[in-house]
Amino acid sequence: MKVALFSYRGNPFCGGQGVYLQNLSRALAERGHQVHIFSGPPYPGPMPWATTHLLPNENFIVRPARHFPLRTIIQPLSLLEYALARAGANPEMMTQSFRLYGLLRRLHAREKFDVVHDNQSLGYGLLLIQRLGIPVVATIHHPLAIDRQEDLRQMEGLLRKARRAIYYPPLMQALVARKLQAVITGSDFVGSLIEEHYRLGPGRAERIYHGVDCAFFRPIPEIEKVPGRLIFVGSTEDRKKGVRYLLEALASLAAAVHLVIVDGRRYPGRVYARDLIAKLGLGERVSWRERISNEELVQEYNRAEAAVVPSLFEGFGLPALEAMACGLPVVATSAGALPEVTGPDGVAALLVPPADPEALARAIRRLLSSPSLRRQLGGQARRRAEQNFSWAKAAAATEAVYVQVRRDWRAPY
Repeated sequence: MKVALFSYRGNPFCGGQGVYLQNLSRALAERGHQVHIFSGPPYPGPMPWATTHLLPNENFIVRPARHFPLRTIIQPLSLLEYALARAGANPEMMTQSFRLYGLLRRLHAREKFDVVHDNQSLGYGLLLIQRLGIPVVATIHHPLAIDRQEDLRQMEGLLRKARRAIYYPPLMQALVARKLQAVITGSDFVGSLIEEHYRLGPGRAERIYHGVDCAFFRPIPEIEKVPGRLIFVGSTEDRKKGVRYLLEALASLAAAVHLVIVDGRRYPGRVYARDLIAKLGLGERVSWRERISNEELVQEYNRAEAAVVPSLFEGFGLPALEAMACGLPVVATSAGALPEVTGPDGVAALLVPPADPEALARAIRRLLSSPSLRRQLGGQARRRAEQNFSWAKAAAATEAVYVQVRRDWRAPY
């Protein structure tokens, strides 16, 4: 089939959606499909297995107050994006979906796409695409209402809370999700959650686990472990990731315990974790790695004695799975889909309640003090990753969804 795979942000450093885009597109291409990737900035890196189409925008959600290009005046979508960003909303998913529609309207006569696969945008433009006669499938990693809820809980200041309350567009996503041909999600937990939040109906969301390349993410025996070294991979500005509770746990551990944070989205304006580190006096016990290559990431996993995933919510948990594939024992919370990825407590990870720094510290202390437990959990983690999670399986299951929507396709308008 000819597949149009759309991600409003495409770079792997932007989070799980970028990792999903890269790996699923490659696995689909390996199955013989012609994959066209449509992405906004930050753009994906080279993907020789696919044809890439760029969807530029002005990135107003980062710089709305001080940046107003004059060309915006004659570009209605950019003008709308600027106005909504100035009001405190995040218009990126909506406006990028309209840009996708505009481009597909021109390309479809020549390319004849069989299916459009949306990666978490759920913008109104997808409904226009279905009017072109192309069925649309969407992957929903989690409902954005969860982001709003956790941000409001941890933010201080009434004004900041008020602005955050209008930042996410869950109403749009719910309306669009109900009108699409099929919805895919990465875990049983999120499947039930989005069916409830978006009123899709039981069983409407197809559960397809994400994968990991176990030939790439692997144990490297020649890399020596650094005693007391922990690794956290994720966005430290995303309050759902629980970095606050990890840092509070670190403050109660022995001074020899060191944390490496790998955050590809860090830049000077992202100060949440930096301020917490200063407040807790942890400056010399935390190292930052930013925008490192996948090869360097594998090396970092192999240097650490344990990975920590302190999330308050996870729709899947790719960093946990990558660590497991590297044979690294994991300390994780029982939040969201993490038990689906790691298995029950003691299978591939020590699981603790979310938002509990004392429990997190006890589990880390227990793991670091027991080489035999680390070996046991690390071996079990590697086997679980090999046996249960692969991008080839994910692509085969996704292909089956494409086949079904093509078979059942009826223009909805």
